[in-house]
Amino acid sequence: MKNIVKIIFHIDMNAFFISCELIHHPEYKNKPIAIAGKNAFYNKGVISTASYEARQYGVKSAMPVYQAKKLCPQLMIIPGNMALYQKQSHNFIEFLKQYTDLIEVASIDEAYLDVTRRCESIHPMALAKEIQQKLLNDYQLPSSIGIATNKFLAKMASDMKKPLGITVLRNKEIKEKLWPLPIGDMYGIGKKTAPKLIENGIRTIGDLVNSENKIIAKKILGNQYLHFYKNALGYGNNVVDPDRYSENKSIGNSTTYQKNIVVDTIAYHHLEKLTKHVVNRLNKHHYLTKTISIQIRYANFTTHSKSKTINDYTDSFEEIYDVVCDLFDALWNHGPIRLLGVSTAHIIEKKEYYEQLSLFDYDKHLEDEEVIKIINNINRKFGEDTIKKGYKIKK
Repeated sequence: MKNIVKIIFHIDMNAFFISCELIHHPEYKNKPIAIAGKNAFYNKGVISTASYEARQYGVKSAMPVYQAKKLCPQLMIIPGNMALYQKQSHNFIEFLKQYTDLIEVASIDEAYLDVTRRCESIHPMALAKEIQQKLLNDYQLPSSIGIATNKFLAKMASDMKKPLGITVLRNKEIKEKLWPLPIGDMYGIGKKTAPKLIENGIRTIGDLVNSENKIIAKKILGNQYLHFYKNALGYGNNVVDPDRYSENKSIGNSTTYQKNIVVDTIAYHHLEKLTKHVVNRLNKHHYLTKTISIQIRYANFTTHSKSKTINDYTDSFEEIYDVVCDLFDALWNHGPIRLLGVSTAHIIEKKEYYEQLSLFDYDKHLEDEEVIKIINNINRKFGEDTIKKGYKIKK
């Protein structure tokens, strides 16, 4: 039986946050604008994203505001509106569902679609043009679309022509179109890894598959070498998983701070707030978790994370917060902290978990849940911190 060749779309919204702002502020159209935090008024903070007009001056994401304004004095800085972006992202994904159920949401502004079945009755290019045009006409959201036989190639294809591009990357075209690209453009190769590869003569994606570079590439990429090697040859993952990034896979919260954190007690305070947000979301969706993770980003923008899987599922703030603090103590290098994050994984529904418990354990968990329900009801009525269970305070 002949294997079916998959047809995968990667749809990437063009300057998504900017596009969302233009829907409500058409007066910004064709002007160099950028989105940044509230401190941008004082020429502080960094650029979140910039319009294509601003990018022509060299303005780009993660650039300090003062530097961006030097490059483009007429640059207009506007504050971000995450609620608006999330609403438009929801509209984007809901729109895609009319074409296929096989949608893997990769981020707030991009998604993979398996349109193999759909393309039995329509040419892939015609389908891509229809999706792109409807997104632009009906939602005022410009996009670029990559078409390939797997997710990696589709992702690389969507980056080849922006804005409003549609690019087909066939396996037979890999040597011609993919291999000449700079190694830093390869999806998954980080900003810290690319310079190491370049220093050792691996400057393009084609250099990565050169047998002469195998030893040094394996040394730099470690156990990820085979993953990147196969992708560069065109043998990427072609399974579009609708549940991969769904909320019940992971629940987390992170905050970037205007002033770097340098004292542990202040860090514990912020970790407590982040943990509360995460636990509230667990309770809202009736989930339990077993794996807790923290993330630290330092002032030099390096990011580190650490996780722990505990013995039993929980939604207890006290249990989760204790683990969070232990992870922080083990991870923090005492450098100034720019961002903290708390997340949970290995999540299941309470109903599913309780069905697995013995009657004895079930009764115990029911008692705990009743206490939590009472506390939550009181806090909803009289304020978030009116009453709470005791927990160990980190000093």
